[in-house]
Amino acid sequence: MKGLATFLALAAALVIANLAYAGAHVQLNNSEQAKQEALRKAYYDHPMTQVVQSKDVKVVIKTDSIMHSCCMPPNLVVAGNVTNVGTRPVKYVKMIFSFEDADGKVLHAETVYNLKAASMGEDEEIGRILNEKPHFVPLPPGSSDQFSFSVPTTALPRFAKVELFPDAVTQ
Repeated sequence: MKGLATFLALAAALVIANLAYAGAHVQLNNSEQAKQEALRKAYYDHPMTQVVQSKDVKVVIKTDSIMHSCCMPPNLVVAGNVTNVGTRPVKYVKMIFSFEDADGKVLHAETVYNLKAASMGEDEEIGRILNEKPHFVPLPPGSSDQFSFSVPTTALPRFAKVELFPDAVTQ
């Protein structure tokens, strides 16, 4: 009986010790911690896209992240919804992403369209080969559509700010 009590006490002590060490954190020296933080930031972080307001459409960003894959370079992906808040139908929304440095100088720009007008952004040569003309489905007042933007981060310069300028084409 005494052996069983000793065994149970020892087992309980081991369980308590394991629980205590399970939450332990290894402290890194400041320079190593700073290096790891810089690597994490470079790999995952980026300046979030700022939407420049428009009187005709409201843009809500649902996704703004750097996506990683085993088979390609990381991509900056920005996606969301665009809603016609005006009183007239919107033919399509041209969205310009402006990548700027810390001084506000534009380093790079990309253009996308809402999904119902995605063909507006297609290459003219491809349209000629396929014998297709750009087309769109207008957005009546109050209606919404989606947009999606993706660019390899390797194609982007170092940027400090991203602005999204929505341009609602009504005529």
